[in-house]
Amino acid sequence: MGLKAQLIEFILLTLTISLSGVMAPGPMSAVAMNHGTQQRFAGLFIASGHAFVELPLIVALFFGIAFTSRFSSLTAYITLAGSIVLFILGTVTIRDIRKQITIAHHSPLIDGIVLSAFNPYFFIWWFTIGLTLIQKSVVFGLSGLAIFSVLHVACDYVWLLLLSMVSFAGASFLGKQFKTAVSIITVVMLYGFGVYFLFDALRQIL
Repeated sequence: MGLKAQLIEFILLTLTISLSGVMAPGPMSAVAMNHGTQQRFAGLFIASGHAFVELPLIVALFFGIAFTSRFSSLTAYITLAGSIVLFILGTVTIRDIRKQITIAHHSPLIDGIVLSAFNPYFFIWWFTIGLTLIQKSVVFGLSGLAIFSVLHVACDYVWLLLLSMVSFAGASFLGKQFKTAVSIITVVMLYGFGVYFLFDALRQIL
């Protein structure tokens, strides 16, 4: 596969997997909807708080994986771990779709920071699924780091802003059908890319 084709594949993977993570029902989405009932653009501040924690972690993982990428067996097992976590998250999304945090105690910016820095699932995602994506960005050097960071953070901003704006417009737009549709899309994406990563890992190991 040529470098251009690899770059296109990488961009598509980054966008779709990042969106599957962002769209998964959970504290961040719930708080965005809650703040949105009072502030139309609350999602922007929540995403900014999230990025405050996330960007330094992305940079650290990038340079860490750039060092360890010389060990092909290690990167294969990282990919395998990513696939397993995707399957788990897909299953958890199905089982726990109604268990969301709906009360925000601080400003949108502070909530974005707190819900990232003190959320164990945030770090589980980054040290498995996120690490797998960053591993693929290493091929493109610092350009890969920049592309990945911008696309991933953009997904956070777009989704959280959308939730807060729709919530501000009226609770009627966030009825059961809307939430169910988002959940179905999320589960399909999680399982689909779990399969993709699984075959990618097995290809490297075997």
